Amino acid sequence: HEHEHQELTNPLDDLAWIRAELVEWVYSNLVAKWETISRKGRSKLAGMFSGYGQRIDMTNTVFPSLEAFLETNYQRERALDKIHEWDESDVQRLVSLFLGVRFPMALCLNKCDIPSAKAFVETVTEALPVHGAHTGTPLSARSEMSFVKEHMLAASSSNNNNNKSKSKTTTLPPNGVWNCLASAIKLREPVLVFPVSDLITLAPLEGLNKAAVGDPSLPRPGMVRCIEASGGFPPSCWDNATGHYVVAKQEGKTSKLRDVLLMKPGSTVEDVFLALKYRGALAGEFVRAEASSGAPGEKAKPVPKQEPMSKTNR
Repeated sequence: HEHEHQELTNPLDDLAWIRAELVEWVYSNLVAKWETISRKGRSKLAGMFSGYGQRIDMTNTVFPSLEAFLETNYQRERALDKIHEWDESDVQRLVSLFLGVRFPMALCLNKCDIPSAKAFVETVTEALPVHGAHTGTPLSARSEMSFVKEHMLAASSSNNNNNKSKSKTTTLPPNGVWNCLASAIKLREPVLVFPVSDLITLAPLEGLNKAAVGDPSLPRPGMVRCIEASGGFPPSCWDNATGHYVVAKQEGKTSKLRDVLLMKPGSTVEDVFLALKYRGALAGEFVRAEASSGAPGEKAKPVPKQEPMSKTNR
């Protein structure tokens, strides 16, 4: 009976269903306007993918890959210039490829501490990559929350004691959520951009001081303890002595490369400017920007606003 139950609740079937729903979602959107797409061709097809939160460079990556596949396997040259000849399977291929690039999945395999879950975890991890999923991280939400609660209580106890002593905790960091998030980020790594006011001293922008100490996303004392206990480091402006975020004002105490923006792959210099403007760090119109890779001895160079951000100009 237990074997039959496992077959009926195979998590790979659930994963296949999720993937099928995603494919059907995008596929239906395309088919609904296929007559217009077929008539207007490649440019219209590319425009149909603009509403899924990706940049144009992603579409420019997906299309050539599909054309190369069709030419290699079916001897169909420049297939995207002959969309009027496409059939349902061609559209399905395009959708599947797009989803694989735009929405690669990292699986959180929860409740791994339950004995009956062991077989399911092994089934999923051995099958990867499958149905759009590339990684799977076993974890226990109960263990994760126990760890967080212990450090939250310890932080509260320290605050009540006016930070004179740190309460000791004994729970080891489970790191399941941490590893799952890390695996997800690796599937489509963001571009890290470090905005500074001076490319020699690497001092931060004054306009980001408020966000550096008061942004709602900053971890509170209990979560800072969790981060440190897991082997991580608190945000740059965190002051362990006071338990608050503080902007260093003494000369020579300013944090180098204090701030970082996580930008989508393909983001341009102008996108960074707009992101900083949105946060109130800059104002006005784009005039000029300089950047470097940060390599020792490298001089900063002017960068045009349409230049893509990368490790060479961040």
